[in-house]
Amino acid sequence: MSAFNLAIESGDVAHNEAPLANGEETHTVANAIAEAEGLAQEAADEEAVAEDLNDEQEQTEELAETVETEVAQEGALDPTAARLLHLSFRNIVGKTQAAKKLPATESWAGTRAAARENTRIALEGIKETLKQFWEAIKAQFKKVYAKVKDWITKTFSTAKKLKERAEKLQTRANDTIGTIEDKSFSFGQTKAIAVDGKYNDAGAVTKGLSKVKDEIKTRITELKKGKVDDAIEKAAEDIKKAFSGSGKTRTASADGVKQIFDAVVGFRSGTTAITSGNVGDAKKYADQYGDAAEISVQGVFGLPGGKAIVVVVPNSIGTDLETQSQAIKSIRITMGNDKFNPRDVTEGDVKTLTTSQVDKVCDDVIEIAESIYEYERSWKEREKMVDKVQKEIDDTVRDFDQEDEADSRDQRIFRNFMNGQMNLLRRTVSFQAALCSYGITTANAFLNYGERSVAQHKSK
Repeated sequence: MSAFNLAIESGDVAHNEAPLANGEETHTVANAIAEAEGLAQEAADEEAVAEDLNDEQEQTEELAETVETEVAQEGALDPTAARLLHLSFRNIVGKTQAAKKLPATESWAGTRAAARENTRIALEGIKETLKQFWEAIKAQFKKVYAKVKDWITKTFSTAKKLKERAEKLQTRANDTIGTIEDKSFSFGQTKAIAVDGKYNDAGAVTKGLSKVKDEIKTRITELKKGKVDDAIEKAAEDIKKAFSGSGKTRTASADGVKQIFDAVVGFRSGTTAITSGNVGDAKKYADQYGDAAEISVQGVFGLPGGKAIVVVVPNSIGTDLETQSQAIKSIRITMGNDKFNPRDVTEGDVKTLTTSQVDKVCDDVIEIAESIYEYERSWKEREKMVDKVQKEIDDTVRDFDQEDEADSRDQRIFRNFMNGQMNLLRRTVSFQAALCSYGITTANAFLNYGERSVAQHKSK
């Protein structure tokens, strides 16, 4: 079913955040991580709905453009064009919503005057649908943010438990005196620790954990600076001034868009371009984020579990509002995959870690955990920014839609631009939770590896 139809039928134009559960606390890291992973899936489900809404909104924008072009040339839609409109619109928003917004197809077989009136009603119906899309997208943003908030809050608390567990294992490893009795053993989390699809080289996989530690520290340090968030906030403020109040210019600031672009490009430090060596089919990989010819995709590849930190920016940002809308929509920072899909990694035996290797694993895990839970304050400070940006975007759209001189095409382009900003804010928030969650789950898998390894040592 259409995401738009689900949003309208549910009447969900406002969303009240569900409070975090304050029941009995779980006392093991494994249970805490399982709970966090459940919240992560809930957030991912809401994120998928948000992306579907964006796709449906873009399709409706394109349909409106096509209809307006046809009307400008012919004055009205003929019965054949009307049937095609019905079919296209129904495929986007669903049969129920299409029937509510468009005149019945049989009513187009009458006079020319009737065709013109039906065309007018149809265009008004599409225009109203686009406004409803905006309300649905706003409501979905709140849903996503509430789920991500629950998810990352649980991740922060889990990080503290993870550090405690690592410290205990480190003490145990340092106190262990003996020889390795079994040099390898069966391990059920090979998918989580595998680097480049391999897990039977202890040195390589532990270096993979160190790489995760370095990336977590680097990316969180960058996130604390707030450059991307600040650029989004500044762009929202600039657009509000440009489209409302006295002295409005009704144009987007190219500088504002460039600030967002530059902030995201700055986040690419340490990344490499996609190649057949790190992602397989580079064009196919890029196409999942947009037109490969129009975007640049780079990432940090070779992380345990086949994961990657991916940064996508447009090749150009343009100068007009319509082009800049597409540029903003293509910008994203996300957790992705490399060419080594965890599903292709079979379970098997891993090499037993030495006590010194376990000690290093614990050092890395402690640093990962500290970086994550120390980020909690910065995350909480950004809540006000998220609320402020969302309100400014919504107020600006509402003011602009009420202007007499704003024709439907201008309104569509403008909402598209603002929707792009909302998308970027949502994706950035989700990335922060995904990065922290990945750090915790990967670190925990390596602690399990370390504990099993210590158990293989025979006391003298």
